[in-house]
Amino acid sequence: MQHNVTPLRLCWTIAAKELWLVFSSPLAYLFLLVFGGVALFTFFWAEAFFARNIADIRPLFEWLPVLMIFLSSAFTMRLWSDERRSGTLEFVYTQPLGLWQFVLGKFIACVLLLLLALAITLVVPLSVSFLAELDWGPVWSGYLATLLLGSVYLSIGLFVSARTDNPIISFMLATCICVLLYVIGSEGLTGFFGHQIAEVMRLFGTGSRFESIARGVVDLRDLYYYLSLILVFLLLNVFALERARWVDKPVKAHHKHWHLGVTFAVANLLFANLWLYKLPYLRVDTTQGQQYSISTQTKRYLQQLEEPLLIRGYFSAKTHPLLAPLVPQMRDLIAEYEVAGAGKVRAEFIDPQQNPQLEEQANREYGIRAMPFQVEDRYQSAIVSSYFDILVKYGDQYQVLGFRDLIEVNARGESDLDVVLRNPEYDLTRTIKSVLEDYRAEGQIFDMVDKPLTFNAYVSATQVLPEQLNSLLEDIRQVMTTYEADANGKLSVNYQDPAEDSALAQHLAEELGMMPMRAGLLSGEEFYFI
Repeated sequence: MQHNVTPLRLCWTIAAKELWLVFSSPLAYLFLLVFGGVALFTFFWAEAFFARNIADIRPLFEWLPVLMIFLSSAFTMRLWSDERRSGTLEFVYTQPLGLWQFVLGKFIACVLLLLLALAITLVVPLSVSFLAELDWGPVWSGYLATLLLGSVYLSIGLFVSARTDNPIISFMLATCICVLLYVIGSEGLTGFFGHQIAEVMRLFGTGSRFESIARGVVDLRDLYYYLSLILVFLLLNVFALERARWVDKPVKAHHKHWHLGVTFAVANLLFANLWLYKLPYLRVDTTQGQQYSISTQTKRYLQQLEEPLLIRGYFSAKTHPLLAPLVPQMRDLIAEYEVAGAGKVRAEFIDPQQNPQLEEQANREYGIRAMPFQVEDRYQSAIVSSYFDILVKYGDQYQVLGFRDLIEVNARGESDLDVVLRNPEYDLTRTIKSVLEDYRAEGQIFDMVDKPLTFNAYVSATQVLPEQLNSLLEDIRQVMTTYEADANGKLSVNYQDPAEDSALAQHLAEELGMMPMRAGLLSGEEFYFI
C-alpha cells in the first residue's frame, strides 16, 4: 500500500472494496429486493393506504425504523468478524495507517448501501404524488430521519462486529442494542413512568427523535443527537480495534491515554445533548403552510404555566373517511405544544373505544361522548360512532374541544363536502388561556393582574348615610382590606367624600354623571354611595 495515498482517498478505496465484495454475491441483490418488497407491502397493504384516505407516506416511516434495525445488523455483522476469523485483520493491524481510516471506509460503504435501499422506496412517494397532492417537505425530512437513524444502527453494528468473530452473535447483539435505543423513548415504555422520567427517556430514545423529524419538523438538537451517537460508536469501534493491537504487549503510557481520551470524548459527545436541550431550539418546519410552527402568542401562554398542562386527544381509529386525514394533523400539532412547553405540557392520545375504562372516565368526568357519523360506500350504509375531542386540563380546571369546535364543513355540491380543521392553534391556545385564567382566579385572582389597580369609593360620612348602608359599607371595607393585603401591592383602596371636596363633586357630576342620592322622595338630605 502506497504511503502517499491521502486518508480520505484511502477511506473511499476501502468503501469501494466493501461494496464490490457485497455486490459480487447475488445475496446482496436478493436482500435489497426483499427489503423493497417488504416496504411496499407494509405501506400499501398492511397499513391499508387506500382505506386511510390520506395523501402522505407516514406509514412507510413508521415501519422503516424497524426494517433499518435488521438491515443494518445483517449488513454489518460480517464486516469485522469475517476479517477477524479469516486472519486478514492482522494485516490491518500491521499497516502504518490509522485504524480510523479503515473504520470510516467501512462505514461509508454501509451508508452508501443504505442510500441505495432507501432509493428503492422512492417508488412510494412518487406513486402517492400521482394519485393526490403530496406535501414533499415531510417526505424529505422523513428520509433524512431514516438516513440518520440507519447510520446510527450501522455504527452500532460495526462496533459490535469488531468485538466478536461470530457473525450470528454480532447480528443478535447489534439488533438488541438498536431495539433498546429505539423503544426507550416510545409511548409504550414511557407510560409506566412519571412525566419527568419519561421526558429524560424520550431525550435519549432514537425513536422519539425520529418521529419529530419524520413529521416535518427538523430540530438542530435532533440532528446533533444522531451525529453524536454515530461518532460515539465509530470512536468505540476504533478503540476496540486499537485494544486488539495491545494483546500480549506490556501496558504503556499511551494505552492509558487512549482510555482517558476515549472516555472523555464519549462523555462530552453524549452529555452535550443535555446541554443543547436547555437552549432555545432551532427548528425548521418543512410542511406546507408551516402548520407546525407555534406562534409567539401561544409560546407566551405556555411560558406562564407553573405546573404541567395536560392536552389529551380522544381520537378513534375507526372514524369517518373525511375525518381520518385530520387526526394526524391534530396529533402533530399537540405534539408541537408539548415541545414548545419545555416540560410543562404533557400530550396524551387515547382511543376510548379500545379502552372501556378510559371511555367511561371520559363520559363521566368530562362529558366526552362519541359522535355518530353516517358512512356510505357502493355496497352499504352504516353509522360509525367515533371520538374527535381534545381535553385541556390545568390543575382542577379543564375544558373540552369537541368535533363542532374544531371542524369546519364546507359544501361544494350536493354530495361533495370539504371537511377541514377550522383554526386548530387558535382554538387550542384560546382554551389554554381560558383554563389558565380559571385556575388562577380560583386560587389567587391578582396573579392575572399585570398593572396596579385602584379601588375608588365615593361615600359620605357615616352620620349622613342611612343605617343600612353603614353596615354595608363596613362589610365592603373588610372585604377590600383583605383584597389589598392579598394583592401584594397590585391594589390600592381609596375612600373619598365628595361632600367635603367641591371640585371632586363637580368632576363626578360633569365627567362621570354621578350625582348624590337621596334617602327618600320627600327627604332633602343627600349622600354619596358610589
